[in-house]
Amino acid sequence: MPLTAQFDALGGPENINLVDLPVKQPGPGEVQVRMRAAGLNRAELLYVAGNYLVEPPIPAAPLGAEGAGEILAVGNGVSNFMVGDRVCILPMMDWAKYGTLAEVVNVPAEALETIPEGVSFEDAAAFWMAFATAYGMILDKGGMPKEADGRVALITGASSSVGTAAFQILTEIGATSIATTRTQMKAPALQDAGADHVVVTDVEDLAERVGTITAGKGVDLVCDSVIGDMIAPAAEALVPEGTMVLMGFQSGEIPGLPFYPILTKGIAIKGFHLVWHLLDNADRRKAAVDFLMPLWATGKLKPVIDRIFPLDEVSDAYAYMASNRHLGKIVVRIR
Repeated sequence: MPLTAQFDALGGPENINLVDLPVKQPGPGEVQVRMRAAGLNRAELLYVAGNYLVEPPIPAAPLGAEGAGEILAVGNGVSNFMVGDRVCILPMMDWAKYGTLAEVVNVPAEALETIPEGVSFEDAAAFWMAFATAYGMILDKGGMPKEADGRVALITGASSSVGTAAFQILTEIGATSIATTRTQMKAPALQDAGADHVVVTDVEDLAERVGTITAGKGVDLVCDSVIGDMIAPAAEALVPEGTMVLMGFQSGEIPGLPFYPILTKGIAIKGFHLVWHLLDNADRRKAAVDFLMPLWATGKLKPVIDRIFPLDEVSDAYAYMASNRHLGKIVVRIR
């Protein structure tokens, strides 16, 4: 029987186990996929701990929100995919029912996109959560134009896969990126990953550095996936009537709103959730796919993969993510 990752109790990565489970034939609207790779996301650590927006179906909770593989079978009503297709699984499934960290899975066909020719399964598994989220924060909710010369965006949590994707998208549209990191150790790697400027917030004043970089203007957009003690100085760094997009709770904190810049500068603060605000909306999903897919297929966009683990080390892979030592994406290879 195929191996499947699951957890039977709330806690840390040590609770994640591999079990042999039978896989039924795909139901109506579903496809069966031989998984080749899965991308890991910090939200899954919160899910395993019981601190995410979705409650895990303990015991035997499935795990994994995105991945890539080959279609083995299709269910009734599926006409746009066929056996043998190489597909990406987008992170838009019911976590209590579906997971991607398994050798064989059934998933909704609506959660699939094809893999461009020449793209590896590992890159395909690492692409959509990162790049669709970055696209949503920058172009959809953030309102950046596709020709954004002269615009500047500040990216917090910049060493994440979303951060490294954001650098590439901002470069593509002609905007300037400013990344934040707490320690000098990650600064060179962030620049190598495409950040135009890096501010080390433990030793540098954010407002002062932003002022120097932008000649006193400030940033047009803040993309914040941390939502911690950086929210106030990031808001202060915005231009009048600038925009801050909030996504994720990496800090684990819910800080007070920065009312002074909200009132004095008239800034807009918007929330963003990849599935609810983009992938579940047909028009917005199509706009994202139309923008991202050609750039991905031609190599202009490429996920930054920090490390690849085998499936039998999935618990170690999540522990590595929890250590915050990575830059970009962590992928599990499934063969």
